[in-house]
Amino acid sequence: MPLLRILLAAVVEIALFCTQPAIADTARRMLSVDELRSTIAPTGLVDNRWFIPAEGAGAAKHDFAGTLVLQELEMGTDPAKFSSREVLGKDPKIFPAVSIAFLTDNDDLVPVSQDLIRYGSTKEGRSYWDVIVQPGRVWSESGDGDWSRASFPFALVHSIDGETHNGLATFLYNGTEVSNVRFQIVQQTAPGDGAAYFKAWGQVPARYEPGGIDGLEALKAAYAAELANRYPIKSWDDLAAEVGAGKLDGFESLMNQEKVLVSGLALNGALYIKDCKSAAGPMPYCDRMRFGVWSVTKSAASAVALLRLAQKYGPEVFDAKIKDFVQVTASHQGWEDVTFGNALDMATGVGFGSVGRHSIIEDGHLEGNFDAWYKAPSEEAKLMEGFKSPDLPWGPGEVARYRDQDIFLLGVAMDRFLKSKEGPAADIWSMLVNEVYRPIGIAHAPINRTIEARDRPGQPMMAFGLYATIGDLAKIAQLYQARGQHNGMQILHAHKIAELLAGTEKRGLPTYYMNRFGMTLYFRSFWSVVFDSEEGCRLYVPQMLGWGGNIVSLMPGGLIGIRLAKDGSQSAEAFDTTGMIEVGDRLVRFCD
Repeated sequence: MPLLRILLAAVVEIALFCTQPAIADTARRMLSVDELRSTIAPTGLVDNRWFIPAEGAGAAKHDFAGTLVLQELEMGTDPAKFSSREVLGKDPKIFPAVSIAFLTDNDDLVPVSQDLIRYGSTKEGRSYWDVIVQPGRVWSESGDGDWSRASFPFALVHSIDGETHNGLATFLYNGTEVSNVRFQIVQQTAPGDGAAYFKAWGQVPARYEPGGIDGLEALKAAYAAELANRYPIKSWDDLAAEVGAGKLDGFESLMNQEKVLVSGLALNGALYIKDCKSAAGPMPYCDRMRFGVWSVTKSAASAVALLRLAQKYGPEVFDAKIKDFVQVTASHQGWEDVTFGNALDMATGVGFGSVGRHSIIEDGHLEGNFDAWYKAPSEEAKLMEGFKSPDLPWGPGEVARYRDQDIFLLGVAMDRFLKSKEGPAADIWSMLVNEVYRPIGIAHAPINRTIEARDRPGQPMMAFGLYATIGDLAKIAQLYQARGQHNGMQILHAHKIAELLAGTEKRGLPTYYMNRFGMTLYFRSFWSVVFDSEEGCRLYVPQMLGWGGNIVSLMPGGLIGIRLAKDGSQSAEAFDTTGMIEVGDRLVRFCD
């Protein structure tokens, strides 16, 4: 990578982190040494700024290279938010007992793994939650004696769901021991089974196990490359200064501002983001945090995987039949001619709901045995439940009906197609990570998987469950905008992408969802939104869309709009992006 890009990435990293106001070094009134070493439980949230370095803080006095071992703990929270203390046999109010290996690199606290740490989705312990940990910071403050401080962002997740409950954690450490770990949960995407939206806090007893990290220098080199490859991020104020604040009015469209977590616009090689909201003030580490984006996964993972297979083995893979790679156990013949492309289009011709062709795309989505399929733990169990869906009175490719089951099935079929080409050791997620994500600068891609016996990794859900950073989403969208090409290498099938990008040509099947310009269509896992520009042209703009109001919009002129949110109402306002597209049209005249 050119030196200028590396320096730019470092400057952007520092600038973004420092947008969170620092506390005065002499005025630390919260999370002091005494408090972090105390056995007295905290009674509520504190401002997020107490989790980051104070003004005038110095470098850490110690390196950290070892494992932080945490105990289970009942979290403090509003009891009304946990009406049920048992979900799938586990307690969502219990913080999980997990072990997290960290190393320090300059001022950063780097987890050895940024993948999902399974706990709640296994037979261990009482807690419902799995955990994802992201890089944080280390430093020292003058009032802390011989201690160093550390903090890091994390998320509580569960392998069946697709949301994140994002939080911050901090602790003191020296060469041999650590304090308790103080944490708080202050931000989340739309919730699934675990609990309603909740705020939580606690102070977990912990211990430090030094050493035991192999390949320390290689891990540091990998982290340096990861930093250098981060998407350049600037503040929304920078964009307003460049283009004029008036041109950005209405970017959030009709959505309730209280439901928006963070949003941004990528243009001219940078991603301009607004403040990252939470229940305890702006979130530090916003660019490092992972968000459960729900069905954005369909476009950011499943469609990308099929487009990669099309590039490697030819576009005919879109016409491959599901039944040729997966044993169909359905009691009807509806799967006989269903192709990979039909599944990606949500047009298998199988499912629940009314038999009227003109029903909305989500008619029947959560009906029938959806709950049994959703909670089925293993790949085999999910396939068995999925094939219990009845046939509909039309064939594949004719009517769009929204079905997570079909995208999961597509993922299994793609995995088996890949094995037929490359042998039994081939894996669809490894292909996606190694051949698409890493080449475009995405170093980590945690996703929910099925739960299998004998410690098998499980089949990626593919319909939901991707935990992406906002920069990851921008990179995936940028790969689409570049028609699958990156640094001169054709990674995804260019013609198949060109067919779905923004343009004047109508594409896809009716969803019977309307905005003020007309009906949204569904095509290859994208929602194609109609937009009439002031200049007089009608455009169809593809969008990745996930429950809660999560949006990645691929606008003309290479613009990318992103909004991450927590609106679980499924209202029209949650998914309206007309204002976002209007802002894009003001900046890059689409008809031109």
